Amino acid sequence: MMTLQDDYNTQRQAMSMSEYGRHIDLYLDHIKSIADRNERTLWVHNLVQIMATLNPDIKVQANYKEILWGIVMHVAEYQLDVDCPYPIVNKTIESKKPEQIGYPSANIRFRFYGRNLQMMIDKAAAMESGTLREDLVNMIASFMYNSCKAWNNENLSNEVIAEHLKTLSGGKLQLSGEEITVSPDTQLAQPNKNWHNRKSNFQRNNNKNNNNKKNGRGGKTYRRF
Repeated sequence: MMTLQDDYNTQRQAMSMSEYGRHIDLYLDHIKSIADRNERTLWVHNLVQIMATLNPDIKVQANYKEILWGIVMHVAEYQLDVDCPYPIVNKTIESKKPEQIGYPSANIRFRFYGRNLQMMIDKAAAMESGTLREDLVNMIASFMYNSCKAWNNENLSNEVIAEHLKTLSGGKLQLSGEEITVSPDTQLAQPNKNWHNRKSNFQRNNNKNNNNKKNGRGGKTYRRF
């Protein structure tokens, strides 16, 4: 007679997909024991429907059946001989280590502009002179003005922006301040004017607590009855 200790979870085989439960593994073990290939295929179709019922959120994806078939083949360790209606992913391809993504190593000349601005300036510098290039340069200049306003709380002049454009483009964008049109963003968050007041209150309370400790009160507040 089998007891609970003889069939405990820690003594069972590890589940490949725990979110679908152990019965899916048992279901697949039974399918593998079926001799007829067509019957095995029919059983897998039924299993896919059961898995879709267990995980109804997967139905929002247009190819959810293909995903479930891939899960079935993964759980079966790609040893299931059936007529799969979708391309079967090879186990070697599935476990292939992805290539390492390189991290940009170039330094940012002006950090408050960000790295993407350099790519925008390179694009503008490679364009031929014309209205499209002027519009792009003005858009870049407006971005530079608003970025500096947001991060440094500083209003850049057109002359400074033109100098920064010349520096970042390696001398390819040589413009004067009069040639640049800047569009300030009026929706930028303004610095909190109450910060200095809160800081002064914090320092005042901190000094008060220090004085209480010196007077032997230990910073505690005593009630008077």
